[in-house]
Amino acid sequence: MHSSSQLRLGAYTLLLSTLPMQQATAQPGGAEAPTAVRLDPMATDLAPYADGGDLLRSAPGVSAGRMGGHGLDPVIRGQSQNQINIVDSGSMTYGACPNRMDPPAATAGFGRASSVTVERGYQSVTHAAGGSGGAVILERNPPEFDEQSRWSVSTHAGAVENGSTFGAGVNASFDLGEGFYLMGFTEAQDAGNYTDGSGATVRSAYTQTAWGLTLGYARDGADLALDLERDRTTDVLFPGAGMDSPMSETTVYRLRGGVDMDAGALTRIEGSAYLSTVDHAMDNFTLRAVGMMAARTPSRSDTHGGKIEAQLAFGATDAKIGMDLQSNNRDAMLYSGPAAMQAQVLTENPAFARFNMWPDVTTRQISLYAESETQLGADMMLTLGARYDRVRASAGKADEVPAGAAVSPNTLYNAQYGTVFDKSRTENNLGGLARLDWQVAPGATLFFGASRVVRTADATERAMAKSNWIGNPDIAPEKHHQLDLGVEMRGGDWSLMTAAFVDEVDDYILRDAFSAPGMTTYRNVDARLAGIELQGRRAFGAWELSGDATWTYGQNRSDDRPLAQIPPLAGKVALSYGADAWRAGARVNWAVKQTRIDPARDPAATPGYATLDLFGEYEVAPGSVLMAGVANLTDRTYANHLSRANVFDPAMVQVNEPGRSVYLRFEARF
Repeated sequence: MHSSSQLRLGAYTLLLSTLPMQQATAQPGGAEAPTAVRLDPMATDLAPYADGGDLLRSAPGVSAGRMGGHGLDPVIRGQSQNQINIVDSGSMTYGACPNRMDPPAATAGFGRASSVTVERGYQSVTHAAGGSGGAVILERNPPEFDEQSRWSVSTHAGAVENGSTFGAGVNASFDLGEGFYLMGFTEAQDAGNYTDGSGATVRSAYTQTAWGLTLGYARDGADLALDLERDRTTDVLFPGAGMDSPMSETTVYRLRGGVDMDAGALTRIEGSAYLSTVDHAMDNFTLRAVGMMAARTPSRSDTHGGKIEAQLAFGATDAKIGMDLQSNNRDAMLYSGPAAMQAQVLTENPAFARFNMWPDVTTRQISLYAESETQLGADMMLTLGARYDRVRASAGKADEVPAGAAVSPNTLYNAQYGTVFDKSRTENNLGGLARLDWQVAPGATLFFGASRVVRTADATERAMAKSNWIGNPDIAPEKHHQLDLGVEMRGGDWSLMTAAFVDEVDDYILRDAFSAPGMTTYRNVDARLAGIELQGRRAFGAWELSGDATWTYGQNRSDDRPLAQIPPLAGKVALSYGADAWRAGARVNWAVKQTRIDPARDPAATPGYATLDLFGEYEVAPGSVLMAGVANLTDRTYANHLSRANVFDPAMVQVNEPGRSVYLRFEARF
């Protein structure tokens, strides 16, 4: 493929070296990638990051909802959760918490990725089924070694004063000879409770550790790698939920590789196979004072899949043809009883099993896809893609009655929807895209895109089984029909990009909290999403000014009311100065008030805000960088509109962002 295949307008490529308190830099686009958007490290800030979701919201057009100090869930173009595909070196992981305490971004390998591409909207048919809101693609390259050395090591350590957070990690690579190599990493981060701008304590503590090994081969156009990775997060406090998480553990096994070919039009074959397992537990008594009832939910989510893809080149056209498989199984049981019986709840005594919230739910998708890029003359490129997904969903325990309950999941489905999950549901989903990029003048590119993408319901939307929260076995998949239009202009020391989109959605899967009082249910409605995205930069010698702004609109057209969890008009403006081995700057983050809300889902209308950050870095020696800064310098008290209601502290409407936070970080490479 041309290098522009992953670097379109709306696709942001970040080169990431470490996860905690990460500095993000950008992959420069080549001559054939005029639509690549460069993210300067100072423009994206050197502030501390709790996890991948927190890191991603530094990219233009990406926001995130906060439930606590960890597990931020990214939102792109008003879409979230399973509307965004997060593909980590060919593998996908789905969290095991029905309440999204462990979204995929929280455990994805940002610290090991060679590059991270953030696509806004539907940009390619090759990144797994669904992905109507966008995709986050993490890729890894084989290590490169100096002729004088057969090993390389990078390390980092950092601390944040607000919350007493400390993080450190090491990445190492070893040349085993004859093209073989070994890579390993370990990371750890420990955070306490931070305070907001008013000095109020926000329950946000957590501990996260991760380690992994890769055995690989790369030589003469062939590469193969076997990954083993494990992430463990413990004692995670969530003020935005009725429970905390004592433990969550993710394990990923991944085989990936490819070989260059010289067989006519066939230029390369790539493939991957993976297994990811997530074990999660949440309760309301081990990390907080128990109320009248003790409750605990152990859950798991296992995903396996793979992909095989052929890459071809003929004439002015490059193409990809492939097949992928994804199968996810989830199971979750809620145990509860009087507070005096919390020991029995903790040991998951079957007599206290109340609801099989995910009754052995399996969603299997087998897909075929094809995508091509054709150069139409020197100044125009046409992209075409098509995708077919065969979906089969089942619930193996839908008719089972938990030992401590009186009803089965099927009883709940029947009472709410008049149906039962006694047989598999199948879907045949068709999607595709067409895109035209036209360089109308040197440094100026127009683009127009049209796409259709179909997203099937996830385990929660289709099969949640709790007395006041019930999935719909007969829910139809979402059909998104999106148009994109925009322009990018670039000069030697400046760039400007603006884009607009509209997304007409048939059978939008609405999480309905208003039709049945006291109940959360799911139904299909017609919806519209639309928005405008703007970003630019200008250099003045050693000075650089950059900024971005994003506006998103969401409407439930069937009920004539706003969609929930739509971010307001928001953005940032940064000014930095660099000379020799140092650089420093300031950034203003801002958002206007959001009054277009669904009162049944959104905690409240959210006031606007503006915060000021200071940041700087100094290269103390070749390969060694010291970074420091202050986030939220003015100690502003504010909350992101997407953040959850603070159920633990009713004095706070939502989970507030941190107040003034001083941080320090050191990175070194050997």
